[in-house]
Order: sequence, then structure tokens, then C-alpha cells
Amino acid sequence: MFTVVEKNIWKLPDGKIWEGDPADLPVSQADLIAHKGREYPTEWLKEQGWGKKAESKKDAPKKSIENKAVKPKDTEDK
Repeated sequence: MFTVVEKNIWKLPDGKIWEGDPADLPVSQADLIAHKGREYPTEWLKEQGWGKKAESKKDAPKKSIENKAVKPKDTEDK
């Protein structure tokens, strides 16, 4: 089975996959593994790490936020 790639696919130095234009790359020295508009074997793309869903921030456990703001006290002159 083959897949037509909609965006350029880059492999970043840390092993992550990134899709988009070269001008928008988050880091330098990324390797281009698939060109936009071309057809590639789906299995090969999966071997490269494409198609895996990254752990989204929405799914991450929420940390409780501690409010360290100083609250004004009700000061009454007695």
C-alpha cells in the first residue's frame, strides 16, 4: 500500500518526525525523508516513525497550580 504525502516529512536529530516547509523547521540538521506530493510505501513511512500520534498535551495529566499571589488582608484600624 502506498501513501501520497501532503507535506514534506522531516526526521529531526532527536528522532522525532516533523511535517511542513523547510523554512518552518524547529531545528537545523533535519533529514528530509519524504517530499510533498510524492507517493511512498506506507510501511516504510511507519518504519521511519511517521503516523505515530505524539502524546498530546491534552492527554497529559494536569498538574495542580498553586496560587502564590499575595492576597490583601482586610485591615481595620482598631
